[in-house]
Amino acid sequence: MRVNVWRDSGAEATGRAGDPAGVCGGVIAKLTANWSLYAQGGYQFAAGEPSNGIRRDGVMGDVGMRYNW
Repeated sequence: MRVNVWRDSGAEATGRAGDPAGVCGGVIAKLTANWSLYAQGGYQFAAGEPSNGIRRDGVMGDVGMRYNW
């Protein structure tokens, strides 16, 4: 599980409510000594109400296979 909070660093950033935050989690399944499968998903949201009134919430996810040699 991972929790993130980002801060905008643009010229108009003030650290106000509305900075994005996110939560995600994932799993790994080891198939052999070298191969594994993984999957993760998450949700990003505005922490508080943004000053411009526009919320930018979103979801993300990915799956994959990994080989270690």
